[in-house]
Amino acid sequence: MHTSRIRSLIIAFSILALTCVLGLDYIRFLRDGGAWLFRARTPKSQVAWTDQTPGELVLAQAQAMGVSPDKVSQYRDSEGIHHMMLEVTPEQYRELETRLDRELPRIRAKATKSQREQEEDKTYYLWQIQDRNKQLLSLLVSCRTGQAEAGPRPEQPQQARNRVAIIIDDMGNSLDAIEAVTRLGQAITVAILPYSSLAHETASIARQNNLEVILHLPLESLYNTYDNNHTEGIIHSGMTTEEIIRTVQESLGQVPYIDGVNTHMGSKITSDPKLIQIVLEQLKNRGLYFIDSRTTAESVAYDVAQLMEIPSAFRNVFLASEIEEGFIRSQLIRLFRHAQQNGYAVGICHPSPETLKVLRENLHLVERYGLQTVFASEVVQ
Repeated sequence: MHTSRIRSLIIAFSILALTCVLGLDYIRFLRDGGAWLFRARTPKSQVAWTDQTPGELVLAQAQAMGVSPDKVSQYRDSEGIHHMMLEVTPEQYRELETRLDRELPRIRAKATKSQREQEEDKTYYLWQIQDRNKQLLSLLVSCRTGQAEAGPRPEQPQQARNRVAIIIDDMGNSLDAIEAVTRLGQAITVAILPYSSLAHETASIARQNNLEVILHLPLESLYNTYDNNHTEGIIHSGMTTEEIIRTVQESLGQVPYIDGVNTHMGSKITSDPKLIQIVLEQLKNRGLYFIDSRTTAESVAYDVAQLMEIPSAFRNVFLASEIEEGFIRSQLIRLFRHAQQNGYAVGICHPSPETLKVLRENLHLVERYGLQTVFASEVVQ
């Protein structure tokens, strides 16, 4: 009787152990397909998962398709989002889309796609790809449908004409905005906020369309307490010299292809010669020009830049202090007249729908006023 009980216990424990092994193996099979007993039962159509990141996958597919390395650029922003830009032909994009649709499930990643037509010869495709770890890849694919390649900036007319430079601030948060700017068909300077969500993509599109890119550098305001406390990368008056230098350098690294810098807010910093000199020294070290946005009449930023022999200018007319089309148009005419009288003028605005509409409908008037639109780099001295 004692022996029979022991045998029963051994059988029971054996069954329990086998059940545990089978259960654990099945759980592993469901989790990653790496089971031992259940592997042979995996359907032929089962996706073979890999540990590639979305960025590694895209690069591997682009390389396999023969996309030249100089057609690929990438960076990771302060939020950890991986940004990647590709320039491809229509045929290459169709192949890339097929490849990614097939391969993304293998890394357990999901993608949302949007398409934006621009002009007659170019289309942009924006992919937002999130992997199993909730990491995000923002993939911007530029697809040129025509034969023309992005080349040097158009030569200015031979006859000397007065110049007007228009800077559009607060760029980098919308691809719709940069697409609207490129459709203006004018020499426009695009000022991009350093930590904006689409800073790199905006700069890339601007560069591909032969526009000028500058950094829109946030500086502390005398009056705007909320934005002082909620603007990433802002220079505060309470910072040490080392902190200011580090913050400026980090902001400069956030936006590619920049030729210069202008100020975002900044009335407290630009009215302090010691603080603005620390900022300007970083620009001079990089060979960048400077535009004082003149958010306060007390600004000394332009004067300090001139003393430091930094190519510089300042804003003459703010086009959109009121978001009303009639007012914006009157400010644009005021800018043109200032350029007529003084040889050149600098206007600054924001990419609101009203402002972009006024620019689209009225920039042709530069001819009537005997002017030409130029980049900000062409009016600094």
